[in-house]
Amino acid sequence: MNRKLVSIIVPIYNVEKYIEKTVGSLILQDYDNIEIILVDDGSPDNSAQIIDRLQKKDSRILVIHKENAGVSSARNAGLRAAKGAYVMFVDGDDWVEKDYVSYFVDLIENTGCDVAMNRNNFSEYNKRSSDSVYSVDAEKAIEWIYLGKVFVAVWNKIYKSSVLKQNGICFDESIWYGEGMLFNIDCLQHVDRVAIGEKCVYHQTPNMDSAMRKFNLESNYCGIRSMEIQKTHWIKRSKKIEDAWNYHRRAFNWSIMSGLARSGQDAIYPDEYNRCAKNLRRDLSASLKVDIPIKQKILYLCLALNPYFMTNRERKRANRNEGAK
Repeated sequence: MNRKLVSIIVPIYNVEKYIEKTVGSLILQDYDNIEIILVDDGSPDNSAQIIDRLQKKDSRILVIHKENAGVSSARNAGLRAAKGAYVMFVDGDDWVEKDYVSYFVDLIENTGCDVAMNRNNFSEYNKRSSDSVYSVDAEKAIEWIYLGKVFVAVWNKIYKSSVLKQNGICFDESIWYGEGMLFNIDCLQHVDRVAIGEKCVYHQTPNMDSAMRKFNLESNYCGIRSMEIQKTHWIKRSKKIEDAWNYHRRAFNWSIMSGLARSGQDAIYPDEYNRCAKNLRRDLSASLKVDIPIKQKILYLCLALNPYFMTNRERKRANRNEGAK
């Protein structure tokens, strides 16, 4: 059977400890009609030399070296080079099961959808996996992304290249945090239905050196800007999408408060810390009327009633974890 070419784009920056495992997992895919596009975003470590060596081992590997301009720029460079009928993304410090590509190709082709997304992945927080496969309308997928029922990132998903090209969908290079959500929300404006899988085939590595996994106040501000941009791009809109967007936007207040507390920066940014506490107490209904589990609603109620107590718990937990190292 002549299966379609799949382009897998991997942005690379400071991942010398992980990239061989990442690329190794892609080389061993049971779906072999792939191109592996490794985009070195001016990485200052040894990542560039490692991927140059890996390229010599497999003709399906394409290496791109560029000046550092951020993850969105790196992924766009990969998109420009991609020749596949489908596009996928993998982060340079993660790795995938051998059926990662074939699983997603089957999802998209068996459902006739232009996009497929997975609700589960292997991580330090999740071990759930299921063989369930179904499709939902794009509006529901948008709502689920805002509610956290589908992870916001572009990895663990597959996109039909023609949809991206015909609608000029790429990454906003001014956004480095929340860039995946913006890309996904933009893409979903131009499709009718989305295939959903629940089988874990992607491993998210707990790389604490990753910029995406450290608290940074400016990154949270960038994530908020991403959300504001998304709203201006909506073609599909509904009351449920509006409520879900408000829920996710509101959650940034807790993200900032808890992040400042865990990192000891609440004394450096007291005005921001207190402003977020006030926002959590305001318009609590935004977190209670969306379709999330009752335990989650109770958590947000606790956050709103006593945000300082909850952030002090986060601070103590962070201190215990640091002391255990």
